[in-house]
Amino acid sequence: MTRLRSTCGVLASSLLAMGCATTVIDAPSGQRVADPQVLTQWTAKGRIALVAQGEGGSGSFVWQQRSERTELAVRGPLGAGGLQVVTDGSVLKVSDGTGQPLDGDAARAALERRLGVTLPLDALRYWMLGIPAPETAGGLVQPPTGSTSGFVQGGWVVSYEVLGVQAGWRLPSRLSATTGATRVRIVVDDWVLPAP
Repeated sequence: MTRLRSTCGVLASSLLAMGCATTVIDAPSGQRVADPQVLTQWTAKGRIALVAQGEGGSGSFVWQQRSERTELAVRGPLGAGGLQVVTDGSVLKVSDGTGQPLDGDAARAALERRLGVTLPLDALRYWMLGIPAPETAGGLVQPPTGSTSGFVQGGWVVSYEVLGVQAGWRLPSRLSATTGATRVRIVVDDWVLPAP
């Protein structure tokens, strides 16, 4: 269980981290759809829960996006006391609360082996902003099914349950990403954005 929680923390952290042109999802009048070419520096803080292979956990997170570089810190049961994830969409570096590092192919392979899913590292930062990744990065975008806003990309169903306006941008307050039996749920309590 502890091993899964650590792995879940890495997955959740990675799922919240990543990085050109984007398929636009319509926004109501007076709200702008997030533009990753403009929103290159932002921070999101909140809570995260993950269910994978029949087990789950939750914790808090701080996600800092600096252009292509994502830095994600997860704390609590999901992060097994603390987990740091750094990625640019292709290179992944992870360290746990004990400072035990994993990077590159070893980190990716360990996550995939334990969770049974391939992480969409190049798409995650876009999903966090409420938009699909460019087709070259995240694959074909399909419309959502049902009444929830979102899309299907790279085998993941991304749903935006609550969208709000932050500094004029329409951004998610509550979202989930699901593939097979793996589900990550994110609640953003605080967005820190550059002044418009």
